[in-house]
Amino acid sequence: MATKKKTAPRPARQKPVAAQRTFENPAPAATTYLAPATLGRHAPVTWYEVISTGFFSGYLPKAPGTWGSIFAALICFVGARLLPGEGVFYLGPVPVSWWALALAGLATAGGIYASGLYAAEWREDDPGEVVIDEFAGIFFACALIPASPIAYLAAFVFFRIFDITKPGIINKLQDLPGGYGIVVDDVAAGIFAAPLAFGAHLLALKILG
Repeated sequence: MATKKKTAPRPARQKPVAAQRTFENPAPAATTYLAPATLGRHAPVTWYEVISTGFFSGYLPKAPGTWGSIFAALICFVGARLLPGEGVFYLGPVPVSWWALALAGLATAGGIYASGLYAAEWREDDPGEVVIDEFAGIFFACALIPASPIAYLAAFVFFRIFDITKPGIINKLQDLPGGYGIVVDDVAAGIFAAPLAFGAHLLALKILG
């Protein structure tokens, strides 16, 4: 989700943490869309905002996709370190992180639904603060590595490369409707990054012993 789709200009609004989102009471009867933050009464935090913005990590400045990816990698790494066997089983020489795959499945399914609701609320194709897609992508990128700092760094780097450049099918997946177009391209980027992260892990083992 590094490059967000360009959409038509919208009314001025603020989207920090949701405590500052407001609504007008009552909304004027008109065909022109009014973004929620242009209106006058307090709006509560919604569950789909919390999920879509990666627990508000998407509101961090400058590069929300990078912040979301870092936050997701930390969640996956710390969680794996706390699990028996680091949440990994082996298929021959290949480590398979059931922990990362479980997180990936939850982030993908929940992210598609939540981001679709959030994007519809703000009438944007892919809001910049939505980073649950980065969460899903990072989790998939970490699916074939143990909880090693070097391996996780490689997963992060390779995922961001695919996410930013969006080669081939990854770019086309952005054209899917609703939350699918927001999340699935990052899932593909993570899947492409996973074997490369595994290769970097093997290389690190050979070099460092």
